[in-house]
Amino acid sequence: MPVFRPLFYLLLALNIALAVLGFLIATGHDAPWQTPGEPERTARQLAAERIVLVTDASAPAAGPAVAPLPVASEPVAAPAAAEQSAAVRADAPTCIAFRNLGAADVALIRTLAEPLGARVSLSNSGVLPTSYWVNIPPAGGREGASQRGDALARAGVTDYIIVREAGPNQFAISLGLFHNEEAARRLVAQLQKKDVRNVRITARDNTGTAARSEIRGPADAVSALHVAIRGRLRAAEDDACRAPG
Repeated sequence: MPVFRPLFYLLLALNIALAVLGFLIATGHDAPWQTPGEPERTARQLAAERIVLVTDASAPAAGPAVAPLPVASEPVAAPAAAEQSAAVRADAPTCIAFRNLGAADVALIRTLAEPLGARVSLSNSGVLPTSYWVNIPPAGGREGASQRGDALARAGVTDYIIVREAGPNQFAISLGLFHNEEAARRLVAQLQKKDVRNVRITARDNTGTAARSEIRGPADAVSALHVAIRGRLRAAEDDACRAPG
């Protein structure tokens, strides 16, 4: 029996060693023949069986969006809307009309418009040609007119009329009415050769107040001319422009 006793203790020691080794391996310790290294330690620390892949659906909701701070920049220069509108209105075509004008009024409007050149156009209507009246002015009433008539007859002038209508020319002697001033001057020269005195030429405005003037062009030019006309012809009346054509 003495031979089996050392063998018994050897087997007992071996079993104890195996039990200790199994316990160490089961608890995650390195085996005595293993050198603990970084890969093994990292693998144990990762605990792969506990890792869960987070997808977009399971991702936590993002916090409220924060608006970016405004970036300072140089202001862009641009004309104001009122200035743009004013510029458009200044170039917009417009028309102003004046009525109840005489021929002299129309001539004055034409003179005032000359500095604006082609920027404005004038359209006049109702202007009748001026006539030229050759006459001897009244003096001495009815008796004076009768005496002048007798003097004309003695000079060989029979083509005359004594004006009878009431007014500033009543009892004047009318010797002829002409549309051409040159023709009126020729008659005066003939009468003077016959020693007829006090003969005059009176220009007669046949238009009266029947004339009308329309002014067309850009708003700024028409407005400037309108102010100038108003300053000279205060009694002129504004009117609506007629449709072109």
